[in-house]
Amino acid sequence: MLVLQNTALSIVSKYSRATTGPKYRPGFVVLLVEILKFVLCCLVLLEFKHGNVKASIHTLQIEVFADKKGLSKMIVLAFLYALQNMFALVAYDYVDVATYQIVYQLKIITTAMFMSVLLHRHFSIVQWYAMLALMAGVAICSYSRLPSGSNHTVEASSSKRFVGICIMIGLAINSGLAAAYFERVMKAHKPVTTQQTLDPLWTRNLQLSAVSVGVAALDLVRNMGEVWTHGFFYGFHPAVFAVIFLQAVGGLTIAAVVRYSDNIVKNFGTSFSLIFSCVISNYMFDQTTTLSFYFGVLMVVSSVFVYGDSRFAIKPVAKKQCQSTTEDYAQEVAIDTKSSQIMHAGGRHFVGENV
Repeated sequence: MLVLQNTALSIVSKYSRATTGPKYRPGFVVLLVEILKFVLCCLVLLEFKHGNVKASIHTLQIEVFADKKGLSKMIVLAFLYALQNMFALVAYDYVDVATYQIVYQLKIITTAMFMSVLLHRHFSIVQWYAMLALMAGVAICSYSRLPSGSNHTVEASSSKRFVGICIMIGLAINSGLAAAYFERVMKAHKPVTTQQTLDPLWTRNLQLSAVSVGVAALDLVRNMGEVWTHGFFYGFHPAVFAVIFLQAVGGLTIAAVVRYSDNIVKNFGTSFSLIFSCVISNYMFDQTTTLSFYFGVLMVVSSVFVYGDSRFAIKPVAKKQCQSTTEDYAQEVAIDTKSSQIMHAGGRHFVGENV
């Protein structure tokens, strides 16, 4: 589902920006996406409560908004996402699109690194090589799709380009940190009440959406002059509403993948969607592919199969079995010791009776 959603989002997003006419404001789209995510989560909550509005509101108050610690964690996450969106736009002023696409793929490795630190995940050498191959394959696919021409490059001095690369490395680090932090928050959820009825997947998404609405609203206030001039829905058309819906559903889908799997699976899924969207673009937008694109596809597909092969994964079960074996041995020793003590005591009692 994640692959299909990302593929559809890529195609519809490109179509929404490729149409003639005024362009919509991405900031307002982000606000609508977060509002829609919050509404969808509330509908799920209402379904869990069998349509009982009063019980749903009570659950929101007790399990979502009363969890001050959880909300504070979501504020940190919303701040990381805000930094991501802001510096992603600034980076284009310093580097060309090719450099942007290639360096940004470092997020695949930084995500795994932060997962090792924050989630204590362990990856085998083969799995690290598979992630490196995935990063290289995605970078090759992205680079091969870039149109040639001066309109897609940035003429800059070496110092300006160095600043741009530093920004991109910072973006990759921030992306990996945000992804691993979100997974830790999702999987380390502790109920604020003994009567917890809502799955952490929906609790965290409700909290994150509520906080993100506030952050997006602040950005809208910053551009209020332009909003008053052109209106809120300036440049909107049916494809834009499709983008909003797909982004909202995609946010919930990614959260579900992170909740029940991990960020590495998410990265592999989004990489597959890049391939599918590029292939579909060939027919929808009259784009062509090169040999390097197919080489990148081969690297991505190969890395997926290698990473998913259980023979190359680190199996924590062996450690658990070893621990259980040690515990069993300790229990056997304790039983033998106790039996010896009983027999010894019985022997003394028997001798006393004979005397």
